Amino acid sequence: MLPRLRTMLETDTLPHAMLLEGASQAARREAAVELARALLCAREAEDDETSMFGEASLFGESEAKPVHADSNTPCETCAHCVKSVGNVHPDLRIIEGGASARSFHIDVIRSLRQDAFVLPNEANAKVYVLHNAQSMTVEAQNALLKLLEEPPDYVCLILTAPARKMLLQTVISRAAAFSLGESVEEALDPEHEALLQQHAARVSQALLQARNPYAMLEATAPLEGDRDLLRELLPCLRRTLHAMLLKDTGLAPRVLALVDGLRELEAALERNANLNLLITRLAGLGVK
Repeated sequence: MLPRLRTMLETDTLPHAMLLEGASQAARREAAVELARALLCAREAEDDETSMFGEASLFGESEAKPVHADSNTPCETCAHCVKSVGNVHPDLRIIEGGASARSFHIDVIRSLRQDAFVLPNEANAKVYVLHNAQSMTVEAQNALLKLLEEPPDYVCLILTAPARKMLLQTVISRAAAFSLGESVEEALDPEHEALLQQHAARVSQALLQARNPYAMLEATAPLEGDRDLLRELLPCLRRTLHAMLLKDTGLAPRVLALVDGLRELEAALERNANLNLLITRLAGLGVK
């Protein structure tokens, strides 16, 4: 466990929401689960019949306590530890997102959000581990925002992802990020990456064919109803256009204008603008 997290555990100053990034997928999961189990561990129960958080809420102020040896790791012997190891603790929920993009849907977050407002069953806290949070759809991430902004005192959310940049800025700004080291994984699976590159090549060509609305409409048709694809496509489009510029500097005025337009669309997407309007604006860039 990271030294900073150990200190926060000892002083009961962990934030409600954390993002563990970097390292390998297995290392992120292991770190998240260990942290979750430490939060639920009742190592002090034999002394004062309270959990590690004392009489206060999980993140509230509490009276100073002496630091016990290994007080920031699960004791492995209390009832909470036994149940969390057996994956049967009622106050620990581990949600596994898929490795591919858009495999973590909004229904999962809605269920989590509903459950979060039910008081803990046995511990003084309820902990949710969202592993592979980068695979959340845009709708799922937006649904998570309310819980990130106004969580109950007893709730702790632990997200994992290869890199924070793979999540919406609105999510990143509401979670404390902790790096476990350099990521050793690819952001997207090869098949999805190849498909994304094909879309980018098709749309970029249509963008450069000024005043050809039919080519633009055909190129943007796959984006209909797929906000996540648009979110991934826009930065990929910018990279594709830059690569074209390196091959033909005569494209500079047109490419730079298109890149500016794409950045504006990315900003509007982060503000949750209407999808159809965004696609229309993208198509409009190609006929200016």
